[in-house]
Amino acid sequence: MDLCRGVCRIAHDGSFEAAVGSRRGRHVFGKIDRQQVVSRYNVVRTDLIDNATTPLQVGNGNFAYGVDSTGMQTFLPFNTLSSWAWHNDSLPTNGEKISDYTGVPMLTHGRNVSYDIPDSSLPQASQWLIANPNRINLGRIGLRYQGATLTASQITKPRQELDLWQGTITSTFKVDGTDVKVVTQGDFDSDSVVFNIDSKLIASGELTVELDFPYPPIHSTKYKYEVFVGVYDFPLNHTTSIVGRHEKDAAHIYHELDETNYFVNLGWPSKSPLHLSQTKNSTVEETHRYILTPVKRSSNLKFTANFSPDKQTPDSPSSISRRNSKEWGRYWSDGGFVDLTSSSNSKADELQRRIILSQYHVRVNSAAKGQSPQESGLMNNGWYGKFHMEMVVWHNAHWATWGRQKHFDDIFPQLYETLLPSSIARARSMGWDGARWPKMTETETGESSPGGINGLLLWQQPHAMYMAQLAYQASPTRKTLAKWDRVITATADYMASYAWKNESSGYYDLGPPAYGVTENTPPAETLNLAYEIAYWRYGLDVARGWKKKLGQTVPAKWTTVAQNLAPPPQVDGLYAVYEGLNSTWWDDEELNGDPRSLIMLQGILPDTPAVDPEVALKTADKVAEIWTDDKIRGWGRPILAINSARIGNPERAIYHLTAYDYWTFDDAGFAVRGGDGGTPPPFMPGNAGFLYAVAYMVAGWDGSKGGAPGFPEGGGWVVKQEGLRKAL
Repeated sequence: MDLCRGVCRIAHDGSFEAAVGSRRGRHVFGKIDRQQVVSRYNVVRTDLIDNATTPLQVGNGNFAYGVDSTGMQTFLPFNTLSSWAWHNDSLPTNGEKISDYTGVPMLTHGRNVSYDIPDSSLPQASQWLIANPNRINLGRIGLRYQGATLTASQITKPRQELDLWQGTITSTFKVDGTDVKVVTQGDFDSDSVVFNIDSKLIASGELTVELDFPYPPIHSTKYKYEVFVGVYDFPLNHTTSIVGRHEKDAAHIYHELDETNYFVNLGWPSKSPLHLSQTKNSTVEETHRYILTPVKRSSNLKFTANFSPDKQTPDSPSSISRRNSKEWGRYWSDGGFVDLTSSSNSKADELQRRIILSQYHVRVNSAAKGQSPQESGLMNNGWYGKFHMEMVVWHNAHWATWGRQKHFDDIFPQLYETLLPSSIARARSMGWDGARWPKMTETETGESSPGGINGLLLWQQPHAMYMAQLAYQASPTRKTLAKWDRVITATADYMASYAWKNESSGYYDLGPPAYGVTENTPPAETLNLAYEIAYWRYGLDVARGWKKKLGQTVPAKWTTVAQNLAPPPQVDGLYAVYEGLNSTWWDDEELNGDPRSLIMLQGILPDTPAVDPEVALKTADKVAEIWTDDKIRGWGRPILAINSARIGNPERAIYHLTAYDYWTFDDAGFAVRGGDGGTPPPFMPGNAGFLYAVAYMVAGWDGSKGGAPGFPEGGGWVVKQEGLRKAL
């Protein structure tokens, strides 16, 4: 297999290093000093952040804790979020029953099919299903000064640094002229955060730690984005209490919110004991506020806060600190790495910064076990904390191409297996076979949240085949085939059943009603979406190959549908978004404002007989004319970079990856979605999709030749990589 394009070498450890220079003549030797490259991009802040700033975080993918300038949640109530903490709002008050909701019928090829769409006759029940369950904030931990919460106005000379290699946030500042230092760390093995606070104000008793607990807001109306999750306005709706006897090195707070309950397990060194008490103030805002103070006079206060459904003894702060630093070092040392620091191109440094910081953020926000992250990760709640099934590729495929298969395998196929029973039931209730995967959901219920788009979106269905292929590429064994077989079978059964035989054309059609990738087509008229048709063919072909590798019989319906699907529609020799359009669609602002689905035909989608490469190439060039920089948002840049590399235009590929004036990553390295919607950062598909695009451009894809095929031969780029894998 040709891994090199231009000048390259295979390092002694099997890693691949490619040099991309103005004349492809620069040799690059030697192992990458990963720690030096990573540490170069430590995040440093010297101003007090405000509520429009993305907080720095510590965490492990299942759990994350976001901090303000104090290294805690002192003057800004940032969130402590987990993959397991969810809550249900009160039921509708107008007499509507959730059980009365059965979807909304739409005529589908001669029969009524009930789709997951809000029912106008059951508005409260529909909204309840959209909003529930919702992810909760487990609690706020901050500093208290002279008997009240420390305010931003009392803080001067702040400095905060995120040490990426160690996974440590160090915050220094002054309070009334006295130094305070807070070191904050997470834990890969438990949902814990460790604090080490040093100040003379601790010894004087003026500075202490406080813990407070919010209650979920009422989601009776559309509540898309919660920057600060939870409110402190309903103290009587929930209870908190110190449980168990005081231990010399631990204490426990029990929090109960309706049917949701959990513990905050606090631990500290026995030689530096702390005392936990509830505030004595009787004010409403302090109903659920607790104080942690040293028993002995000391200028240091060190403790672990472990959040868990169970009461347990947390590991000591010192053991977690050591483990956290070791595990972060291992994370950076293992898997793939890209080094651009030898490049003379003026855009290389910012590209490297984004590569490094994105890897930190996906580890903290997107490495949960058995579930995909929500679009805002574990920083805040977007869409009530639920994740989107159509985005699982953009969130998680990078784990495979960056050689971090463990994190991929922690999620798949468990995510699909968890959702399989409800997805089979969904398909059956709609009159189809197999499993119809939801759009917006969570793993607690597996329900598909009602939505005008949610109920009609198609492109999440073949994702199971795409992810299975990534798994098989990493481990081409019978064990992998068997592990995914049930999911692949149920998915293909649905896809073959959903396709409708058009007796007039002889083809199998998809839709209507349907929504495509960009969610901007008229659903009642949307027939045979180009990308969805091609993806359907790819998915069914993967499923057929899967059965053959297992030595099993391929269901005849899969082959019949795959080989007789309607072709992706064309107009004047170019692909069109869906069937029935004429050439004027290129001037339709509803459609030309985001034609990414056509770019995806020869981008993220692997080669398939459904797509003519020459037509796809000409279509990509046409899209480049009309999809201008001011219109591109979200994960548009990664898909454009991938497409450009695939069609042999690395100059365009690197342009899209480095269009910094249009594609913003903030000072902490979080991708900003941009465009409409007012989505606050982070936008995790931006960071994760960016990493996937980088891997495409550096390591290539199945069938690509040479090294760094997405980087132009000129321009001062020197690309070194270790441990990346080719994409599909």
